[in-house]
Amino acid sequence: MTPRNTAIQGLRAACVLAVFAYHVIHAKLWDGAPPLADGLRYGVEVFFMISGYVIVLSLRRHASVGAFLRDRALRIFPLWLPLALAMLAAGYVGYLHGGKLPPALAEPWTLPLSLLIAAPVLPVPGIHPAQWSLSYELCFYGIAALAWRLGSSSTWRIAAWGLPALLFVGLFPRALFFVPGAMVALAEPWLRLHAKALRWGVLGLLVAWPAWLATGVDAAGWDRSLLGFARDGDLPLAVAAFAGALAFFASIVVAPPDRGWLERPALQWLGKVSYSFYLVHPIVLAGVKHGLLPVLQLEGGPAALVMAAVGLPLSCLASWATWALLEVRLRRWLAHRSTAPALHLDPLGSKQ
Repeated sequence: MTPRNTAIQGLRAACVLAVFAYHVIHAKLWDGAPPLADGLRYGVEVFFMISGYVIVLSLRRHASVGAFLRDRALRIFPLWLPLALAMLAAGYVGYLHGGKLPPALAEPWTLPLSLLIAAPVLPVPGIHPAQWSLSYELCFYGIAALAWRLGSSSTWRIAAWGLPALLFVGLFPRALFFVPGAMVALAEPWLRLHAKALRWGVLGLLVAWPAWLATGVDAAGWDRSLLGFARDGDLPLAVAAFAGALAFFASIVVAPPDRGWLERPALQWLGKVSYSFYLVHPIVLAGVKHGLLPVLQLEGGPAALVMAAVGLPLSCLASWATWALLEVRLRRWLAHRSTAPALHLDPLGSKQ
């Protein structure tokens, strides 16, 4: 089994901190955000690169497509479902006291699809503001499982999983960044032989970030496709962003110029609970914004500073609690009630 890559763990932490900062800066408390701060939301794209990398490793260590999908479901849903149900319950209580009914409850026939994180890939109401990325993840899991099951032994087999993959990325351009992670995982032995050439690949982030920001892509739904990129003349920017991201991620995995900062204990801890932090921190920040800031009568920059100073430790505490209770204990409880074969295969089906 491949040992845990501590640089990847630290990178997870850096991603959630970037997304946290984005949500604080864009909480409509002040108008002084620098232009590049808007790109902090693309920490999610780096998450996608990590996911693409991890999924290939996960495929290699499972004995079957079913075992792989079971593992992925146990990764996503033990945290997601209790959190989503709690949000719906809180929204309904608010509705009974004069608030708005949550959209997922306004159309009950779509509720199962909403709970299965179908939005925005399918046109059903969402529950959580960050669930779009989980919807992308689930689609990527399905495509990866299909590619593993069918392999590459014939043209029709490649087309059977390749065409859905192209359609998925074409309709949802932000999903493009699963691909660099998968490419690095598949080519990792070769990349390690050429690690010296990748030493400064981390600078690719300085290309990828402004190039992707210049495309203006923001929405996670059906608003803009790669055909729209071509129509608007943004395909060269997308190619530059992809190439820069690939160089950056390859460098982080096989030849980080200075792993020290990524391996700091605080970042390693935050990387461990990063999934919980990602889903919990928007709820915590909303509570600080609507609960604490009106009491303190703060606005503008001071309000943003208080939101960050209070929201970060509270998010860490809530993340640790949900991680321990749901990601660890509930997941372990559910895992014990199913079985998984111990045989290990690579993505093409050969034994290891």
